Amino acid sequence: MVDKYPNPYFKVKQCPVCGIEYTPEAPSQKYCSSGCRGRNAYYVRNYGITEEQYIEMKKDRDYKCDICKGKGFIIGTNNHTEKLAVDHCHTTGKVRGLLCHNCNRALGQLKDDPVILQSAIDYLNTANGNEPERSE
Repeated sequence: MVDKYPNPYFKVKQCPVCGIEYTPEAPSQKYCSSGCRGRNAYYVRNYGITEEQYIEMKKDRDYKCDICKGKGFIIGTNNHTEKLAVDHCHTTGKVRGLLCHNCNRALGQLKDDPVILQSAIDYLNTANGNEPERSE
């Protein structure tokens, strides 16, 4: 069987997921492997965004958490390969931003409730001897 595209028909390019250089075998090949292609499917399925949109979001934030401005960290070894988690509303599914795993968990523990979060802020201010800031 003759290949549709002679080798090396395409220029070497960089995988947008892992950064490895590879030679595509067809014009539609955007990833170096099925593993990297599968990550795109993960983002689309779970958050309604593409891997490219996720990468662009990281670049727009200088690879930092929207809350604490830290660079984040990789948690565990269970296929977690990103330092920043996609924060989204569990009711609407709307993506809100990118957070380090600690900030993402903190919002979840506070039930994504601004009233509870404000109460926590007031508590910390009072416990630390500061007057709570109130906006009227």
